[in-house]
Amino acid sequence: MTERFDCHHCNESLFGKKYILREESPYCVVCFETLFANTCEECGKPIGCDCKVPAAGLCGSPALP
Repeated sequence: MTERFDCHHCNESLFGKKYILREESPYCVVCFETLFANTCEECGKPIGCDCKVPAAGLCGSPALP
């Protein structure tokens, strides 16, 4: 029998899926973003795990040179 590897919050299986460890507990991306994501000060939306926008260029504001 294999050991289970589930999201600490929703208990969904994480086998073969992307996950994030927080305080040694695994979370699926959806739960991690819902529970722990920082919020953009300009638009109020959560900043996702895969966000590739530089901090100075959030929400369409020009990036600093």
